[in-house]
Amino acid sequence: MDKRSLFKRLCQYIGVASLMLLANYDDLLGGGGNVRLHAPFPLTGICLAHMADILLLGLLLFVLFAPLQRWRFYPWVRLLLAAAIPPCVIARNLEFFPFAVPDWSVLLLALVWAALLLVLLLRFPQGYRRVIRLGDGAGIFAAVFAFCTFAQLLWMMHWKPAPNEQVAAWAASPQPPRQHPLLVWVILDELSYDQVFEHRAHDLALPNFDALRSESTVFTNVQPVGYKTAKILPSLLSGHAVDDFRYSFDNRFQVHYTDARGWHVLNGSQSIFHDAQQNGWRTAAVGWYNSYCPIYGDAIDNCYWTNLDKLDGPMAQRNGLRQNIYSPLRQMVLDVTAPEQADRDMCTYDVRHRYQTHIDLEQHALQLLQTDQADFVFLHMAVPHSPTIWSRSNDSYTQTCGGSYLDNLALADRELGRIVNVLRTSPRWKDTTLIVEGDHGWRINLWKGQPAWTKEDDAASRGVFDSRPAVLIHAAGQTMPQTNQSVWPLMNVREVVKRIVSGQPVRY
Repeated sequence: MDKRSLFKRLCQYIGVASLMLLANYDDLLGGGGNVRLHAPFPLTGICLAHMADILLLGLLLFVLFAPLQRWRFYPWVRLLLAAAIPPCVIARNLEFFPFAVPDWSVLLLALVWAALLLVLLLRFPQGYRRVIRLGDGAGIFAAVFAFCTFAQLLWMMHWKPAPNEQVAAWAASPQPPRQHPLLVWVILDELSYDQVFEHRAHDLALPNFDALRSESTVFTNVQPVGYKTAKILPSLLSGHAVDDFRYSFDNRFQVHYTDARGWHVLNGSQSIFHDAQQNGWRTAAVGWYNSYCPIYGDAIDNCYWTNLDKLDGPMAQRNGLRQNIYSPLRQMVLDVTAPEQADRDMCTYDVRHRYQTHIDLEQHALQLLQTDQADFVFLHMAVPHSPTIWSRSNDSYTQTCGGSYLDNLALADRELGRIVNVLRTSPRWKDTTLIVEGDHGWRINLWKGQPAWTKEDDAASRGVFDSRPAVLIHAAGQTMPQTNQSVWPLMNVREVVKRIVSGQPVRY
């Protein structure tokens, strides 16, 4: 075989490799806006690792099969490749299908496809040759796709995230006691009213939620503003329901509102933080997942946000390049040789990185509250959102997969207790309003069937998706419980916050 043909085969195998690994990096294509929105650090190492994986897998396929073209049995090897590659690519990319595809159907497809090729080879050789030529053309298309992918990943490497932290002067040095009302707004991601209050598991103790409820107003029929955090939080902070968003390469956040045409740049001046600053309130935020400081930083005096979670594939920003290259390739081998272990390992990988995220957020949130200098504090915490990082049976963090949403609820209760304990030590407690809410309910239709889903999750959910997030509001000086049973849009929380920072009376 001449050098040109060898180069062509190499490019085709690299193309096949890019399709086999597509599920690991597809969110980085097309500009990767959704990844950049949630990435506090540069993506240089991640992009390099993806390109290395594609090249390594492509080279491995080339080394294994290209020399066999001189072998007299190569037609059978070519049949094997033609039969195996399409089902393998499909199996590796099932998540892109708009409907659920059971594993057995992929196996059935593979068997039918292999049988069809064998029949064509033995009975209709001309038709078989046409199929092979089509496959050769598809390989060229895959090669073009791979090199387009490399171009996009190289471009992504030049993205520079905005700083994920800014420190106010009043938070950097000791200050005299602050004489000002305090508002603390806590988002506990995926906090379900149904699971916390209405259908709480008999063996789940939530003493801090119960204690707060005894001196707060609880809302029993909250109507969500959306399904995904990336849209819900901008809606709450801006006061307009967001149904789409874009995050530009220069870190500008554009949103599409349900009640307005076109795209609008959203920054601090359009947020509730700006309203607070205009009324003389010091603003502060510690948040997860969304880029709070780049987006709203012009209206937040003291800001920190982070997200150390894994990406779509088994990669993470804090991991070294070597580990980020090795992990996806190992995972791909396990997907074939030991699928159950592959699922467990991916889930455990997720757990360990979420633990890092949670600890980092907790430390910054408690440190901010302990300074007792901010007047409007916004906290977005990563619990009880999946994956589970707490074991209530051991009363400690876990580093392995196997817990349930109930375990993370116990952790959310623990976090609430730590927040409230710090607030109660402040001389400003009597003038403190505390809002605790979920951004959406427990989305069982999203998590069911995932490796992290457990039998306890199945029992607790009762097979019912209850969209109501939990909302509790402790008004300054409130000592008795109240219940609001009216249909109450979650967006009303924003109006409550606006009234408080404007010094207006609050009505529920």
